[in-house]
Amino acid sequence: MFRAVAILSVTQIVAWATMFMAVSVLGDAIAADLGLNSTEVFLGPSAMLVAMALASPATAWLYRRHDPRVVLISGSLAAIPGFCLLAVAQDPAVYYAGWVVLGIAGAGALTNAAHVYLSQAFAAAARRAIGAQMLAMALAPTVSWPMTAFLQHAFGWRATFALFAAAMLLVVVPLTFFGLPPVRPAALKQGVDAGRRGANGSRYWLVMGLLVGAIALNGFVTWGFQLVVIALFRDLSVPSALAVGFASAIGVVQLSARLLDFLGGNRWDGLTTGLVAAGLMPVSLIVLIAGSGAQWSIVAFLVLYGLSSGAMAVSRATMPLVFFEGADYATAIARAGLPLNLAFAAAPPLFSYAIDGFGSRTALMAAFALSIGTLACLAALNGIRPKAGQGLH
Repeated sequence: MFRAVAILSVTQIVAWATMFMAVSVLGDAIAADLGLNSTEVFLGPSAMLVAMALASPATAWLYRRHDPRVVLISGSLAAIPGFCLLAVAQDPAVYYAGWVVLGIAGAGALTNAAHVYLSQAFAAAARRAIGAQMLAMALAPTVSWPMTAFLQHAFGWRATFALFAAAMLLVVVPLTFFGLPPVRPAALKQGVDAGRRGANGSRYWLVMGLLVGAIALNGFVTWGFQLVVIALFRDLSVPSALAVGFASAIGVVQLSARLLDFLGGNRWDGLTTGLVAAGLMPVSLIVLIAGSGAQWSIVAFLVLYGLSSGAMAVSRATMPLVFFEGADYATAIARAGLPLNLAFAAAPPLFSYAIDGFGSRTALMAAFALSIGTLACLAALNGIRPKAGQGLH
């Protein structure tokens, strides 16, 4: 298990660092060269998430019939022309086309395919393997931003994207192909039609609807806050430098939550962890609303929100394992990719609009309502969870 988790941690950190996070550092230089404003630059990553959402359902067929390594390698190779388009872009059309290509590639290269591999390779131990890999992923911003800043300073933003293409070809693809042991496709393990048992029944779609609802509502809050939390604190009259410091502290608490979940082993499954995390989220928001930006309320918010979002990041990946395994798990997360990535893409601009147009209090109340929706979906899921040893039939 250690080798597979270590290799997927490295390749996923490289993939997320280059395909999504780097624009946070390169954005100003891109804007200056292409004549775009900051909002237009960051429409690129949003376009990527939309493209990834639209491409995700198609990967279900691939997971059933091919080793997940094939999907990971294909996605990594498909990212190369996307980076090349970004490197040579002279106008917005080519720039956005590059992001769309990265989004299509991301459906195979990013998180879902890695989790499908771990679920098929380790079966009952998949939750612990995914938890370990998610723990390592907390380091992605720590690696991405300094590395990207160094490359931009040394070579410029265009050459940086070209180097990202080289990294996918020379680092990610060989590590995936030579480092990960092959696994049989889930459909071959269970029989070609085994993954379809109950996969279109009313109970199946009820579980899928509640899972997608819970993850989308929670993800809308966490992905939205990820990019606007500094603006949120500033709107609460927190000094700019202190707002940045407070926002940076969230990552430390999130990492701590993931570490505690991992060290706890398999005492809680993904759904139980999700219920606890979802319960903390509305409390964190009410504390911040009640404190109106007072430092005590911000500190309490950081701790509660960080613990909730950090634990929920692991739970989002492992909750489906409570209901699905093998081919059913792969199909479930592939189908969920469309609505989830659309929600994640819409969250930052909508939260930014809410803060600018209506103020932080309105944005926080909206987040509170969404967090209550998450908790309700998870409570409903807990009521229909299968008994030990039973699948979803």
